[in-house]
Amino acid sequence: MTTVYKRFIGVDVASRKLDLFDSVAKVHQTIDNTPEAINAWIKLLRRKRAKTIVVMEATGGYESNLVDALHEADTDCCVCNPAQVRSFAKGIGLIEKNDPIDARMIARFGEVVTPKLREKPSPEQRKLKALVHRRDQILSQQSAERNRLAQARDEEVREVIQEALDFYKRQIAGIEKKIAALIDASQPLSERAALLASCPGVGTATVAMFLAELPELGSLNRGQIAKLVGVAPIVRDSGQKEGKRSTFAGRSLVRKVLYMAALVATRHNSIMKAFYQRLLAKGKPPKVAIVAVMRKLLVTLNVMVREGTPWRESTLAPAG
Repeated sequence: MTTVYKRFIGVDVASRKLDLFDSVAKVHQTIDNTPEAINAWIKLLRRKRAKTIVVMEATGGYESNLVDALHEADTDCCVCNPAQVRSFAKGIGLIEKNDPIDARMIARFGEVVTPKLREKPSPEQRKLKALVHRRDQILSQQSAERNRLAQARDEEVREVIQEALDFYKRQIAGIEKKIAALIDASQPLSERAALLASCPGVGTATVAMFLAELPELGSLNRGQIAKLVGVAPIVRDSGQKEGKRSTFAGRSLVRKVLYMAALVATRHNSIMKAFYQRLLAKGKPPKVAIVAVMRKLLVTLNVMVREGTPWRESTLAPAG
């Protein structure tokens, strides 16, 4: 059953502070973005009897303190796409922008749109997400250092950069061991990991990212999961004009590993390889074809998880 909320708290999230707007009391307040300040505010929030939901934008991690505290307090919350919220603001004619205005507008967005709730993760999922994010951060640093090494001419500078690269390599290896151990120790995670890994082209990095960043896999239909990740072609037609379909938004970290998995699948997964070759034969540009493979691979994995069935070429690869 759909929950009917009577109170919407809009939160504009910054690194050091949170601006909050209460749709019932019509008041704005600012608190520190610290666990202590957030927990104190939640205690006051729970004294109110009205069914409440807290709505905020995704900020790349600054919202984590608030989300974790709300989950611990069994208070509903949702984390929205900032681009969607901004488009909503423009749509209702709100062109002014500052932190209090943004908080009020986010509360209004939650009231009108009622976005999907952020489900409470298990302790294992929360730990896995932290490790996967840290691995991705180190990979970014590693790539930057490799570029610097290629451009460096001074031998001593090159040695220093190489030391940094060696350090990052050891850290990545250590984190990957922790990820593997965490998955092995959790029956729900290990069972899902085994299903995903059974698909040719899906490696350990892809499995870990899907487990951490896409817990909805298997619970949504093919269109919903494709839009959530950002690999669904969005219609842009108007009148007699047919706009070019494109994909955008969605979960960028998942989409990045899905792209790499799709590339591998076009070489080592017979179903995906044949599908890719058919698209190329029809004259589709390679980039368009690889996005189609990404979508087909994602939808297939979604079916596998939903049915609890490992990869079988004869039954699990849906029609392209």
